[in-house]
Amino acid sequence: MNRLIKSGWILGTIIFIIAVIINCLFSYISMKIGIPPILGLAGSMAIAIMAGYFPAVWVVMFTHIITGIFINQFLYYTLINILIVIITAYYSQKGYFKRRSKIVRYVLITSCISAVLSGVIVGETGEINAEIMRDSMPFNVFSLSSTELLLLFAVAIFFMAIPAQIIGLVIAFFIVRIIPEDIKKTLHDFGWLQKPIDDEEVELFNRTRTRVITTNTVFIIALISTCLTVLLLVASIGSRLFIEHTQDEHEKLAKGVSEMVAKVVDGDRIDEYIASGGYGYEYEKMYKALENIRSISGDIEYVYVYKIMPDGCHVVFDLDSEDVVAADPGEVVPFDPTFEQFVPTLLEGGDIDVFVSDDYYGWLLTSYTPIHNSKGETVCYAGADISMKYLSNYTKQFFIRLLILCSGIIIVIIITGLWIAKYRIIYPVNSMVERARFFKYDSEEARVGNVELLEDLDIRTGDEIERLYNSFLQVTKDSMKSFSKMQQKSDYIEKVQANLIVILAGMVENRDESTGDHIKKTSMYTLIIMKNMRKMGIHLEALTDEYIDDVYKSAPLHDIGKIRITDAILNKPGKLTPDEFEVMKQHALYGGEIIEKLLESLTQASYLEVARDIAMYHHEKWDGSGYPYGLKGEEIPLSARIMAVADVFDALISDRVYKKAFSFEKAMSIIQEESGTHFDPEVVKAFMLDPEDVRAAADMLKKGQII
Repeated sequence: MNRLIKSGWILGTIIFIIAVIINCLFSYISMKIGIPPILGLAGSMAIAIMAGYFPAVWVVMFTHIITGIFINQFLYYTLINILIVIITAYYSQKGYFKRRSKIVRYVLITSCISAVLSGVIVGETGEINAEIMRDSMPFNVFSLSSTELLLLFAVAIFFMAIPAQIIGLVIAFFIVRIIPEDIKKTLHDFGWLQKPIDDEEVELFNRTRTRVITTNTVFIIALISTCLTVLLLVASIGSRLFIEHTQDEHEKLAKGVSEMVAKVVDGDRIDEYIASGGYGYEYEKMYKALENIRSISGDIEYVYVYKIMPDGCHVVFDLDSEDVVAADPGEVVPFDPTFEQFVPTLLEGGDIDVFVSDDYYGWLLTSYTPIHNSKGETVCYAGADISMKYLSNYTKQFFIRLLILCSGIIIVIIITGLWIAKYRIIYPVNSMVERARFFKYDSEEARVGNVELLEDLDIRTGDEIERLYNSFLQVTKDSMKSFSKMQQKSDYIEKVQANLIVILAGMVENRDESTGDHIKKTSMYTLIIMKNMRKMGIHLEALTDEYIDDVYKSAPLHDIGKIRITDAILNKPGKLTPDEFEVMKQHALYGGEIIEKLLESLTQASYLEVARDIAMYHHEKWDGSGYPYGLKGEEIPLSARIMAVADVFDALISDRVYKKAFSFEKAMSIIQEESGTHFDPEVVKAFMLDPEDVRAAADMLKKGQII
């Protein structure tokens, strides 16, 4: 980890601790006011605004761990506050806090979350009992039903949460405002293990489509599904263990109560108790003792003493309960169907295990303990029934408590996993991919820039991703070097090809005694025409730098077809006969055929396609009276139309075996006159744009200063 990243983590940790302290302070204030800990979010909100989701949810988590040591109920509000800071971070990232309407919506949304989930916590966990509810309500709440009470409580929390959220937000923005910009920048960049990239590039990552699914989506699905599965398993297993534990505790309670009753009741006086009819000092004294035993726990439903006889249970003691009137001493209670299996053992005075029944008297866990007389004989049994009807409610409450507690933890785990995945895998890999997408290879500077783009990332994850980055960077460097060498060789080969072709064209020119440096001159004139056309905005889409270069290099090949024309015709001093002229006209077709064959072997020499058009069509005329095909107008390739002007102009100002050179002015006049008939008018306009440039080029070429 480099020094910059290390210092960022140290600073982040310090700010983190300060935020936790601020939260704890305001949570304490919430406790003193007598409301849920909705004020204890100021520090978390500030962190969410400056640093995003990950640090903010951990501030909430540590805050509730600390406050939960002193106030157990506050642990259940972890989920609420985590959801609020997530919304805060989202609003901050989207810039919604700059708009009043969005702030109002934020306050209402977070207040609703506080109200609804607080109502669930109060109603289903029972942790926030009537104390807080009484303190929160301005009137007597005991006349309301539980549902009405919870609804009223949620409404009260909503209206308390609105000012609390506003106060928390104001405090958070005050904290953000007083923190120096460099610290805020460090917090904003907290987590980057490379040179931080701006939000626009991150948004580009998110918009970039992949073939099937993004790594980020895979992580989200995997984390959420795994965490939800674990949450449900933990809740299910926890509930099962809770049920088993509760049953064990109830069994111990039932066994303990029945044993206690068996020790208290005098076995030698059982018949006396039955005969008393429920009256007498000794009976009432014993009855009071049994009531005291029953008061040990609210889960004890029935306490009684039965003498088991073949005809049923003969009542010795039976305590009244809320729902059932006790039987009188001596009364015979018939055996329940679930009880009949134990009758033989009980008639013999034996012991039976604790059992569960669900009959007329309800869902009960029952324990029977034998009561012995002084001779050690079993004379009756002490029974204790523990109500199991509350077990489902206890289990439901336990399950919901576990879900509420674990949900906050699960969200923190998911956010942490996604945060780690983003900053250690997704962002570094996407950064490399996006930089590679913008690689350019058209120049040495561009290739050097490719390497600099990657080096600028400076990925420092310290794991396989960093190794991948370093390998990718090295491969890119090597590739750019190899590409440069290949480009140099390609340029050299292309240059050799071009020179060979020019030499070939020169050989043809040397056969024509009248042309002199015609091929070089025409190249220069085509260049002047094309540059002027660009100045005038003519055919800009076609006249790219590459196209201009291709035409310039192709111009020397315009008369290459003359290599097939005999010297007798090519160098005839007089005017050609019609038949001879027909033969001479064939040089355009010959030129196209020759260059077409060159194209078959030199496939990468793209300028030869332009050369073929020039050679084949430079004698075509704008009005369609030219040769070899009689094309007209824009049917003639642009390169050939440009070449036509350059070729004729050079022929006009040059000596030929059949004529003397025209003056510059005369030649220019002829070109102008042929505009629209022989030549493309736009090409002529470009040629005539600056006659002095043309004159200067012609004079320079006459003096042998060939460029």
